[in-house]
Amino acid sequence: MKILHVVSGYLPQDSGGTQMHVRDLCAAQRRLGHEVGIFTRQGGTGAEHLSVVHDEWEGVPVARLNNDFVDVDRFELLFSHPVIDRRFGEHLRAFRPDLVHVHHLTCLSTSMVDVARRAGLPVVMTLHDYWMVCPRGQRIHPDDLSICAELDRRRCLPCLQALWPHLLPRGPARGLLGRLLGRASSAELLRAWERRMHAVLDACDATISPSRFHRDRFVEWGLDPRRARVVTHGLPRAELEAEPRGTRPVRSIGYVGTVIPSKGIHVLVDAFVALGRPELRLDVHGEAPSFHGQVSYVDELRGRVPAGLDVRFHGRYENRDLPAVLAGLDVVVVPSLWWESFCLTAREAALAGRPVVGSRLGGVGEAVEDGLALGFAPGDAADLAAVLARLVDDPALRDGYSRKGGLVRDLDDCARETLEVYRAVLGVGAGEGA
Repeated sequence: MKILHVVSGYLPQDSGGTQMHVRDLCAAQRRLGHEVGIFTRQGGTGAEHLSVVHDEWEGVPVARLNNDFVDVDRFELLFSHPVIDRRFGEHLRAFRPDLVHVHHLTCLSTSMVDVARRAGLPVVMTLHDYWMVCPRGQRIHPDDLSICAELDRRRCLPCLQALWPHLLPRGPARGLLGRLLGRASSAELLRAWERRMHAVLDACDATISPSRFHRDRFVEWGLDPRRARVVTHGLPRAELEAEPRGTRPVRSIGYVGTVIPSKGIHVLVDAFVALGRPELRLDVHGEAPSFHGQVSYVDELRGRVPAGLDVRFHGRYENRDLPAVLAGLDVVVVPSLWWESFCLTAREAALAGRPVVGSRLGGVGEAVEDGLALGFAPGDAADLAAVLARLVDDPALRDGYSRKGGLVRDLDDCARETLEVYRAVLGVGAGEGA
């Protein structure tokens, strides 16, 4: 089978959880005898806007479309772009895949799905976050970090207007000139965007969610449950597996991942302060990008730490360094405040033989329910401090939660189930389509 994976950014420029899953899935599919390629977006490289360059990453051919948004003067061009569609169609004709697997379309064009369907190709989409129902991606309000449990577009509109004031202007619905020219109001543009997202998902032959919780949120929004599969992510076990740390004393409590407010690192810092044990160290590993314009988060975190406590911010790490990063930690905490779709970090830490503590929320909460992690109430620093105190003081508890790697799915097993989804939409049997 020849598979084209579509993703909003790719290695080495982008190396988030979605990108790592795509990399790992491609490697597993190649081991299983299939041919794969990637179509992705890059930006800020100096390449001509909307041009496509070709290279290879870890043996996989990659087509990189350069999108610097210099021509985006209408809200619609953020999610449906005719030139990007044309470039994608050209690549489909050159690559000639049997199936298109979409992972993320932000910074690309949702109508690429229509291009693939017109070419007679089935489309499978993995829903890695909430971008298809929330243009900010996390269903969390940036001002107060509250989860948008209900999708109220009246609340969405001012949130998005703060992000794109030039594309979704505030003020009266339409001035006289706007009415004469037939321009839609910002509220009408947002309604049109939501209709478009429904149409895109309806056009997919199947969707994949990495957790039951994530699938259910999309079904609540209107996704057809008959075409909504749950396929939990697998991990490359050989790269990460290590001996369980067992009963050894705790010296380092750690966080690994992007350092932004929705990930709840401030909750972890407050819990560490409440724990009040100067013999311990809190190690925070990860890049701290702008969070909707906020760039002072790490400084704010440092300001929460009193003298006498050891909190260290190590900054960005390379994926190849992850085993060493995890080996330097005794406990890994996932304090997310948003509905994570899955949470690779919890599984990576479990494979590395580290006890995991996670908020009972979304995909992280599912890891708690499945027995992989100890749970605490989301956003509750006092509860997190109490759970950490139990781990620090109870060797048997530490030992038990350092032996949860067996609950993490193997990458090849995940790849085989994903191929079953492909074969179902292609209408071929398990022994065909290789």
